[in-house]
Amino acid sequence: MEIQELKEKLNLVNDAINPIGINIHLVKKGEDGTETILDADISPELADELKEIFTVAINEKILNNEEIELKDISTAQETINSLFFYDLDEFPEKLAIAKEFDPFIDYPTFSFSNDDMETIKAIIVTIGNADNYFSIYKHVYPVTIVRQDKMLGLIPIGNRFEKLNSNILQINSSIDFLFTDDSLVINNLKTLASAYGYNEIVKNQARQNINLISGLDLIDNLEELTSLVDNVKYAKRVLRIKPDSPVLQLAKTRIIAFITSHPKLSGKIRLNAAGDKILLDTDVSKVITIGILNDDYLKSNLTELDYESESKLTIADES
Repeated sequence: MEIQELKEKLNLVNDAINPIGINIHLVKKGEDGTETILDADISPELADELKEIFTVAINEKILNNEEIELKDISTAQETINSLFFYDLDEFPEKLAIAKEFDPFIDYPTFSFSNDDMETIKAIIVTIGNADNYFSIYKHVYPVTIVRQDKMLGLIPIGNRFEKLNSNILQINSSIDFLFTDDSLVINNLKTLASAYGYNEIVKNQARQNINLISGLDLIDNLEELTSLVDNVKYAKRVLRIKPDSPVLQLAKTRIIAFITSHPKLSGKIRLNAAGDKILLDTDVSKVITIGILNDDYLKSNLTELDYESESKLTIADES
């Protein structure tokens, strides 16, 4: 998915011709860990106000933002002013119920007498109609619910303050994830990692990439790279190695020749005694080897500096 395609989809919030509605659903987590979706019955006035605040948020954050980028989550570095298209084979199990969610079928209605507000895990806001819509997924954080037993809330009744006697569910205009046309777009990577198991998925997918590297017979002690992906920081680097990377198509001897003839890399990567395989003996050598396998290292014709293709860090910065 490209950013323009996403913008065209989200632009339905500005459709002045076709009727655009808003639905609110809640993801409820049961005592046994199972999740169900419930319909939230909201007033027409609240629906109009929610539609307005999310229209403003989407216009400001995405539609009117000429600098925003949509990057594949598998290969992109985490940068500001970016959205991330989820393109990994392994999908977050904790988001499975949202992936299968259909906002236009009947769900049981949330009942204040039968359902505990503290069991709400997420809020799903759907904007559009049955023919054209998208859904905003909002994780419910502990501070999202104002608990009347945890604080003394005062509410005005006439000219008198009375005690708050029920919990309050807060909804702001923030966006964690977007579901559109069977695609998942991430705005909040931190929440994806902390609440939906993304870091473990990164490690799992990185281990699959190590299997690709193993086929090159390029690294003498590949177990060093395998153990490295237990740290999600390095697993993300390994994950960015594309299966179709030109380097993975090269003969091992050509890669070794590139390293040994490179004025800077040759001093940071050691070879085994036979001189035919990389020996990973420092964290720097591991990081640089990952970069080589992803064809990251380029040379500027203008400055003659060697740098990483995406981050533009000179190789000296790796040490």
